[in-house]
Amino acid sequence: MESDSENSIATEHSFDVEDFSPPVSPDAADDSELNPLPYQFELLAQEMSELGATGGAEAAEPEIAGARTGAVSEWCTCGHCSSLSPVENICCRETPKVVRRCEQVGGMACITAHPGFEPVALNPYVLQAVYATYVQLFGEMQETIINSCYRHLAYRNFVRWCWGYLGQHVRVVIPSCVVPASGRNIQKMGI
Repeated sequence: MESDSENSIATEHSFDVEDFSPPVSPDAADDSELNPLPYQFELLAQEMSELGATGGAEAAEPEIAGARTGAVSEWCTCGHCSSLSPVENICCRETPKVVRRCEQVGGMACITAHPGFEPVALNPYVLQAVYATYVQLFGEMQETIINSCYRHLAYRNFVRWCWGYLGQHVRVVIPSCVVPASGRNIQKMGI
């Protein structure tokens, strides 16, 4: 008799468990190849051990798939790129998220010509506001030279503008036309 009353109590107090995971967006499947991959440019453990075995003398700059060492004119299609490290030699016209941002204003030839580029990555007052927000959220930056702080924030703001929030330790390669434009501007600012 007790078991019948226990069963009725159990069924009276049953409840459904909700799924609190974020909803899957319809664009998630389409954008999977456009999103950055974490650890994309990190060496594998096996490669690290090989570097250690050889002493790292001849492997000071590891060969990375897609790394470019040729002349800028061979790979730049926007006309504003500068030669950086082989991994960073990427044109803004090759980066789907940046191309999408350019197409918002009629398909600019280069992201540095986009009317939104100056306020996002070059405007000293915007960068000062971004710095204040960064300090509030994360504390003082480790860089002691203020120019490197602002250069870092300009790159960070550009990435947020094109890719959105990436998450902690997720990196993307900034086009090689953006890097020198931001660097020159930070030097001119003299903050």
